[in-house]
Amino acid sequence: MTLQAEPLPFADQPVLITGASAGIGFACAQTLARAGARHLILTARNSERLAAAKERLLAEADLQVDTLVCDHSQRADLDALLTQLDTLGWPGALIANVGVNPVHEYGPKKLHSLSFEQIQAAVTTNITHTVYLLAAVLKAMRVQRSGRIVLVGSQGWRHGIPGQALYNLGKSSLVGLKNSVVSEYGGNNVFCHLLNPGLVLNERTERLRQKNPQLAEQKGVTEMDIALAAQRLLCVGDLAGNGQEMDI
Repeated sequence: MTLQAEPLPFADQPVLITGASAGIGFACAQTLARAGARHLILTARNSERLAAAKERLLAEADLQVDTLVCDHSQRADLDALLTQLDTLGWPGALIANVGVNPVHEYGPKKLHSLSFEQIQAAVTTNITHTVYLLAAVLKAMRVQRSGRIVLVGSQGWRHGIPGQALYNLGKSSLVGLKNSVVSEYGGNNVFCHLLNPGLVLNERTERLRQKNPQLAEQKGVTEMDIALAAQRLLCVGDLAGNGQEMDI
Protein backbone atom coordinates (compact mmCIF):
# COMPACT_ATOMS: atom_id res chain seq x y z
CA MET A 1 0.00 0.00 0.00
CA THR A 2 1.50 3.34 -1.03
CA LEU A 3 0.21 6.66 0.25
CA GLN A 4 1.18 10.08 -1.03
CA ALA A 5 2.64 12.59 1.40
CA GLU A 6 0.40 15.42 2.60
CA PRO A 7 1.49 19.02 3.34
CA LEU A 8 1.73 19.85 7.03
CA PRO A 9 -0.68 22.44 8.47
CA PHE A 10 1.23 22.22 11.77
CA ALA A 11 4.72 22.68 10.32
CA ASP A 12 5.58 25.57 12.64
CA GLN A 13 4.65 23.68 15.82
CA PRO A 14 6.74 21.10 17.69
CA VAL A 15 5.93 17.49 16.86
CA LEU A 16 6.54 14.85 19.53
CA ILE A 17 7.21 11.30 18.33
CA THR A 18 7.76 8.60 20.93
CA GLY A 19 9.94 5.58 20.27
CA ALA A 20 11.56 7.38 17.35
CA SER A 21 15.18 6.25 17.23
CA ALA A 22 14.36 3.47 14.76
CA GLY A 23 11.51 1.53 13.17
CA ILE A 24 8.08 3.08 12.74
CA GLY A 25 8.89 6.07 14.93
CA PHE A 26 11.96 7.03 12.93
CA ALA A 27 10.11 6.52 9.64
CA CYS A 28 7.47 8.97 10.93
CA ALA A 29 10.17 11.49 11.85
CA GLN A 30 11.82 11.13 8.46
CA THR A 31 8.52 11.54 6.61
CA LEU A 32 7.51 14.66 8.55
CA ALA A 33 10.98 16.19 8.17
CA ARG A 34 10.84 15.70 4.43
CA ALA A 35 7.34 17.21 4.35
CA GLY A 36 8.44 20.44 6.03
CA ALA A 37 8.21 19.96 9.80
CA ARG A 38 10.49 22.52 11.43
CA HIS A 39 10.78 21.09 14.95
CA LEU A 40 10.77 17.42 15.91
CA ILE A 41 11.07 16.12 19.47
CA LEU A 42 12.05 12.45 19.54
CA THR A 43 12.11 10.05 22.48
CA ALA A 44 13.72 6.64 22.87
CA ARG A 45 15.66 4.68 25.48
CA ASN A 46 19.03 4.52 23.71
CA SER A 47 20.98 7.77 23.54
CA GLU A 48 23.37 6.56 20.83
CA ARG A 49 20.56 5.49 18.53
CA LEU A 50 18.78 8.77 19.16
CA ALA A 51 21.93 10.69 18.24
CA ALA A 52 22.28 8.67 15.04
CA ALA A 53 18.62 9.31 14.16
CA LYS A 54 19.09 13.04 14.71
CA GLU A 55 22.19 13.09 12.51
CA ARG A 56 20.33 11.35 9.68
CA LEU A 57 17.40 13.76 9.88
CA LEU A 58 19.60 16.85 9.91
CA ALA A 59 21.47 15.54 6.87
CA GLU A 60 18.21 15.38 4.92
CA ALA A 61 16.33 18.52 5.98
CA ASP A 62 16.72 21.93 7.57
CA LEU A 63 14.92 21.71 10.90
CA GLN A 64 15.34 21.59 14.68
CA VAL A 65 15.59 18.12 16.18
CA ASP A 66 15.59 17.60 19.94
CA THR A 67 16.20 14.12 21.31
CA LEU A 68 15.15 13.10 24.81
CA VAL A 69 16.22 9.82 26.40
CA CYS A 70 13.05 8.39 27.91
CA ASP A 71 12.16 4.89 29.01
CA HIS A 72 8.38 4.98 28.79
CA SER A 73 8.12 2.17 31.30
CA GLN A 74 9.48 4.49 34.00
CA ARG A 75 7.35 7.18 35.67
CA ALA A 76 10.44 9.24 36.53
CA ASP A 77 11.51 9.33 32.87
CA LEU A 78 8.06 10.49 31.81
CA ASP A 79 8.04 13.23 34.44
CA ALA A 80 11.46 14.36 33.20
CA LEU A 81 10.11 14.41 29.63
CA LEU A 82 7.17 16.59 30.64
CA THR A 83 9.52 19.00 32.42
CA GLN A 84 11.67 19.24 29.29
CA LEU A 85 8.60 20.01 27.17
CA ASP A 86 8.06 23.11 29.30
CA THR A 87 11.35 24.37 27.87
CA LEU A 88 11.29 22.94 24.33
CA GLY A 89 7.64 23.74 23.69
CA TRP A 90 4.52 21.63 24.01
CA PRO A 91 3.69 19.72 20.84
CA GLY A 92 1.02 20.76 18.40
CA ALA A 93 1.13 17.20 17.08
CA LEU A 94 1.93 13.86 18.71
CA ILE A 95 2.59 10.41 17.31
CA ALA A 96 2.30 8.00 20.25
CA ASN A 97 4.29 5.08 18.94
CA VAL A 98 5.75 3.47 22.09
CA GLY A 99 4.36 0.06 22.95
CA VAL A 100 5.98 -3.13 24.20
CA ASN A 101 5.14 -6.62 23.00
CA PRO A 102 6.34 -9.04 25.70
CA VAL A 103 6.47 -11.88 23.16
CA HIS A 104 9.74 -10.42 21.87
CA GLU A 105 11.26 -10.73 25.35
CA TYR A 106 10.05 -14.10 26.64
CA GLY A 107 8.11 -15.64 23.75
CA PRO A 108 4.40 -16.45 23.42
CA LYS A 109 2.63 -17.06 26.72
CA LYS A 110 -0.99 -17.97 27.25
CA LEU A 111 -2.86 -16.09 29.94
CA HIS A 112 -2.57 -18.81 32.58
CA SER A 113 1.23 -18.68 32.30
CA LEU A 114 1.62 -14.95 32.93
CA SER A 115 3.07 -13.69 36.18
CA PHE A 116 1.82 -10.63 38.04
CA GLU A 117 5.08 -8.83 37.26
CA GLN A 118 4.77 -9.50 33.51
CA ILE A 119 1.18 -8.27 33.48
CA GLN A 120 2.01 -5.17 35.50
CA ALA A 121 5.02 -4.25 33.33
CA ALA A 122 3.10 -4.47 30.05
CA VAL A 123 0.00 -2.67 31.33
CA THR A 124 2.10 0.07 32.91
CA THR A 125 3.99 0.86 29.69
CA ASN A 126 1.24 0.30 27.14
CA ILE A 127 -1.75 1.70 29.01
CA THR A 128 -0.99 3.60 32.22
CA HIS A 129 1.95 5.61 30.93
CA THR A 130 0.39 6.20 27.51
CA VAL A 131 -2.64 7.76 29.19
CA TYR A 132 -0.38 9.73 31.56
CA LEU A 133 1.59 11.26 28.69
CA LEU A 134 -1.56 11.98 26.70
CA ALA A 135 -3.20 13.67 29.67
CA ALA A 136 -0.31 16.14 29.96
CA VAL A 137 -0.20 16.84 26.23
CA LEU A 138 -3.97 17.29 26.08
CA LYS A 139 -3.83 19.85 28.87
CA ALA A 140 -1.59 22.01 26.65
CA MET A 141 -3.63 21.35 23.51
CA ARG A 142 -6.80 22.32 25.36
CA VAL A 143 -5.27 25.68 26.22
CA GLN A 144 -3.97 26.14 22.64
CA ARG A 145 -7.39 25.06 21.33
CA SER A 146 -5.70 22.90 18.72
CA GLY A 147 -3.86 19.63 18.49
CA ARG A 148 -3.35 16.54 16.38
CA ILE A 149 -2.70 13.06 17.76
CA VAL A 150 -2.09 9.70 16.12
CA LEU A 151 -2.03 6.60 18.31
CA VAL A 152 -0.15 3.69 16.74
CA GLY A 153 -2.15 0.55 17.36
CA SER A 154 -2.33 -2.84 15.66
CA GLN A 155 -4.80 -5.06 13.87
CA GLY A 156 -3.51 -8.03 15.84
CA TRP A 157 -5.74 -7.62 18.90
CA ARG A 158 -8.89 -8.19 16.80
CA HIS A 159 -7.74 -11.74 16.16
CA GLY A 160 -6.73 -12.47 19.75
CA ILE A 161 -3.33 -13.66 18.59
CA PRO A 162 -2.48 -16.65 20.81
CA GLY A 163 0.35 -16.03 23.26
CA GLN A 164 0.11 -12.24 22.96
CA ALA A 165 -2.72 -11.40 25.36
CA LEU A 166 -0.86 -8.50 26.97
CA TYR A 167 -0.07 -6.91 23.60
CA ASN A 168 -3.66 -7.49 22.46
CA LEU A 169 -4.93 -5.83 25.63
CA GLY A 170 -2.68 -2.79 25.28
CA LYS A 171 -3.53 -2.13 21.65
CA SER A 172 -7.26 -2.71 22.08
CA SER A 173 -7.30 -0.11 24.87
CA LEU A 174 -6.31 2.56 22.34
CA VAL A 175 -9.77 2.37 20.77
CA GLY A 176 -11.43 3.61 23.95
CA LEU A 177 -8.66 6.12 24.55
CA LYS A 178 -9.03 7.60 21.08
CA ASN A 179 -12.81 7.80 21.40
CA SER A 180 -12.52 9.53 24.78
CA VAL A 181 -10.09 12.12 23.42
CA VAL A 182 -12.41 12.91 20.53
CA SER A 183 -15.53 13.20 22.70
CA GLU A 184 -13.83 15.28 25.40
CA TYR A 185 -11.52 17.50 23.33
CA GLY A 186 -12.94 17.59 19.82
CA GLY A 187 -14.66 20.83 20.79
CA ASN A 188 -11.22 22.29 21.47
CA ASN A 189 -10.19 21.50 17.88
CA VAL A 190 -8.12 18.52 18.99
CA PHE A 191 -7.99 15.64 16.51
CA CYS A 192 -7.16 12.09 17.56
CA HIS A 193 -6.91 9.06 15.29
CA LEU A 194 -5.92 5.42 15.62
CA LEU A 195 -3.61 3.84 13.05
CA ASN A 196 -3.68 0.04 12.97
CA PRO A 197 -0.87 -1.60 11.00
CA GLY A 198 -1.15 -5.20 10.00
CA LEU A 199 2.01 -7.27 9.68
CA VAL A 200 4.93 -4.84 9.66
CA LEU A 201 7.82 -5.87 7.44
CA ASN A 202 10.92 -5.33 9.57
CA GLU A 203 13.74 -7.29 11.15
CA ARG A 204 11.81 -8.13 14.29
CA THR A 205 8.77 -9.55 12.52
CA GLU A 206 11.03 -11.38 10.08
CA ARG A 207 12.08 -13.64 12.97
CA LEU A 208 8.43 -14.26 13.84
CA ARG A 209 7.54 -14.98 10.20
CA GLN A 210 10.26 -17.57 10.00
CA LYS A 211 8.71 -19.42 12.95
CA ASN A 212 5.07 -19.01 11.85
CA PRO A 213 4.06 -20.18 8.34
CA GLN A 214 0.74 -18.27 8.53
CA LEU A 215 2.58 -14.99 9.09
CA ALA A 216 5.03 -15.79 6.33
CA GLU A 217 2.15 -15.91 3.85
CA GLN A 218 0.88 -12.42 4.71
CA LYS A 219 1.84 -9.50 2.49
CA GLY A 220 2.48 -6.94 5.21
CA VAL A 221 3.29 -3.21 5.10
CA THR A 222 6.54 -1.29 5.38
CA GLU A 223 7.43 1.18 8.12
CA MET A 224 7.37 3.97 5.53
CA ASP A 225 3.82 3.00 4.50
CA ILE A 226 2.81 3.40 8.13
CA ALA A 227 4.62 6.74 8.43
CA LEU A 228 2.85 8.16 5.40
CA ALA A 229 -0.49 6.98 6.78
CA ALA A 230 0.30 8.69 10.11
CA GLN A 231 1.10 11.91 8.26
CA ARG A 232 -2.16 11.68 6.36
CA LEU A 233 -4.11 11.36 9.61
CA LEU A 234 -2.25 14.25 11.22
CA CYS A 235 -3.32 16.44 8.31
CA VAL A 236 -7.06 15.80 8.73
CA GLY A 237 -8.61 19.22 9.28
CA ASP A 238 -12.34 18.58 9.04
CA LEU A 239 -13.97 17.88 12.42
CA ALA A 240 -16.34 15.51 10.68
CA GLY A 241 -13.28 13.34 10.01
CA ASN A 242 -12.09 13.32 13.62
CA GLY A 243 -11.58 9.99 15.40
CA GLN A 244 -10.65 7.84 12.43
CA GLU A 245 -9.45 4.26 12.74
CA MET A 246 -7.26 3.49 9.76
CA ASP A 247 -6.14 -0.04 8.98
CA ILE A 248 -3.06 -0.36 6.83
